[in-house]
Amino acid sequence: MKIKFIVAAVMLLSLRLYSQDYFPGDNELLLMPTAYTMPQGNSYFSDYELMLLNYSYAVTSSTHLSVFSFFPVTTQFYESITFGFKQKIITYKSLQSALYGTFTPKGSIFSVGDVVSIGEVHHSVHGSLAYMKLVEDAKPFWIFMLGYRIDPSEKSSIMLEYELVTSSYESGSAGMITIGFRIRSANMSWELAGMRPLQYSGDLLFMPLLKAGYYFN
Repeated sequence: MKIKFIVAAVMLLSLRLYSQDYFPGDNELLLMPTAYTMPQGNSYFSDYELMLLNYSYAVTSSTHLSVFSFFPVTTQFYESITFGFKQKIITYKSLQSALYGTFTPKGSIFSVGDVVSIGEVHHSVHGSLAYMKLVEDAKPFWIFMLGYRIDPSEKSSIMLEYELVTSSYESGSAGMITIGFRIRSANMSWELAGMRPLQYSGDLLFMPLLKAGYYFN
């Protein structure tokens, strides 16, 4: 009887810990993932620059499976198909953490990483470190991302990110900053941002990033 009570209590606690209000786009910032996940059975489709497509499905309220590819402009688009996952592992007050990874069969490219999100969804800081490697290449890469989000209103967000891809065999990269805003409705999310390398880039100010997403619930 005591064991049954403990199991039931743990299940109820897990449901409480993993329940959260979700709005379109909360599972990511502009480029980087967050530790937040969708309710079980829901899904999210996002389109970057009309060329990059991503679909994520919440198998549970703490587990996402996804597939990514380029838009089928040519018959070789299937070579870009990439499978991914995200698994939430920590939810404690305003701290959440999730493991994530990707695998691209063509080229045998894989990555695995962890993202930590601190604060409330509408005002949060995010940090991520990922390891990426081509199976046939001896050089691994590390991907560091840091992001910040604040919501001026219920239907808008301002986001700032820093991304750095580096290798132990190479040095000198200063990374890139991305700044933009998000406007959302009950199911849609629209984002407009600018990306700028921190190394000297001549007259370049920002490269544009346009992203749209739809939340199926």
